[in-house]
Amino acid sequence: MDMQTLLRRFAVRIVTASTRFVRWATGRRGMPSQPLFHSFGLYRGIYIGGIAMRESTGWEMHPDGDEVLTLLSGQFDIVLDEQGVERVIALTPGKSAIVPQGVWHRMVINEPGELLFLTPGDTTQHKPL
Repeated sequence: MDMQTLLRRFAVRIVTASTRFVRWATGRRGMPSQPLFHSFGLYRGIYIGGIAMRESTGWEMHPDGDEVLTLLSGQFDIVLDEQGVERVIALTPGKSAIVPQGVWHRMVINEPGELLFLTPGDTTQHKPL
């Protein structure tokens, strides 16, 4: 079995186990399971999903909280604009990064792949390059 398949299976198991734990801890049996690779889902104020990325993005910022990104395949750079100074975080399969709340960032796609994301709120702001 290749690394990409293992990472996908691991990601699905993490999200499934987390959802089961939250159901058990809150006593809420009716909580929906989260779509991982087919579409985005809003869950308690957090967008959770997986996306195939082939093109670099423009700038975006999340005022409601930190964003968690995990690369499942490919090779991406996250460019953070920290008070006018750009910082680059290189992502390879299995590597994660946290984009701090309120920090403008963009994705540079060096090799197309799939990204797992947890994005806070629905107030994401965008601006062109």
